Amino acid sequence: MMRIAWLLVLLVTLLFPAAAVQAPAQQKTLVVTGYGGRWSEVMKKALIEPFEKQHGVKIELVTGITTEWVAKLMAGGPDNPPFDVVMGNEPPFPIPRERGFFEPRNLALAPNIKHVYDKALIGDTSLAIFWARIGIAYRTDAVSKKPTSWKDLWDDAYAGRRGTYVIGNTLGINFLFMVSKVYGKEYFDVDAGIAAIKRMQPKLVDFTGTMEKYLESKEVVIAVMHDATAYDLQKRGIPVDWAAPVEGVPILDQVIQVTKGSKNKDLAWKLVDAYLSPEVQTAFATELFFSPTNKTVKLPADVARKIINGPADVDKLVLFDWAKVARQRPQWTERWNKELR
Repeated sequence: MMRIAWLLVLLVTLLFPAAAVQAPAQQKTLVVTGYGGRWSEVMKKALIEPFEKQHGVKIELVTGITTEWVAKLMAGGPDNPPFDVVMGNEPPFPIPRERGFFEPRNLALAPNIKHVYDKALIGDTSLAIFWARIGIAYRTDAVSKKPTSWKDLWDDAYAGRRGTYVIGNTLGINFLFMVSKVYGKEYFDVDAGIAAIKRMQPKLVDFTGTMEKYLESKEVVIAVMHDATAYDLQKRGIPVDWAAPVEGVPILDQVIQVTKGSKNKDLAWKLVDAYLSPEVQTAFATELFFSPTNKTVKLPADVARKIINGPADVDKLVLFDWAKVARQRPQWTERWNKELR
């Protein structure tokens, strides 16, 4: 029987050479982080599916929030990262960056990096791929005068109907720094900022999604919010508009980096390059109103007028040193919890 089987195999090989070709190599999988909901919908359509087709790779998208991804990254150690590409908000990233978890930026494999604004570059490993300005969202059917200052949130007319976030939220801590400057000596005069927020008596929430629901239901009529979410609400028919306070607007940045222990670094950098391509940057801007950091991107006029558009807008952005913030955040959080919880 063995001899017969061997002869059959030989016969098939001679008659059908293609059948003798070795099984295809196992398809590579690139593990990347990203948000759920509409972010992942746009990401799959504009980035993942074209990238998989072009490079013959499978992309595994791990959804969640940045603090979860950083915790998993730290637990795995720099040589055994659970992700090839990590994208998320900047505040939790300084610690893994300082401990050598990320690769230096690779312009040879990601040439679109040379097109991003200088303000989008972080250290020698990371860069922001999108920005959103943090300002004031308000119901146009309940707020008669467009806000112009952070101080407008303290207007008595909005008592019980204004909102912001806890200090653990990126928008919340950015707002605290702005208020500290407005009502104190400088951005990190957080005692002054906490005291001001305590006087304001806002509804405090953990997530942007919760604030969206509050604005939709009119439980709040004015709130701290980034422009991307505000214009997305507007696009869905909610009577909401967004204002940039004259004292300045900090940012919610989406920062990306390749992990040092990744076994697929070349593909990982090519994915970063694709994220920065005009096609993908335009898709996120037109669908979700996130501002491109690639300064060569040309947006439709109706989108460009709403988001960050050009060097003049970029110059106005207020950026904080999150490595410095990370060292002091535990004390500030303790102070916050004592006064506001």
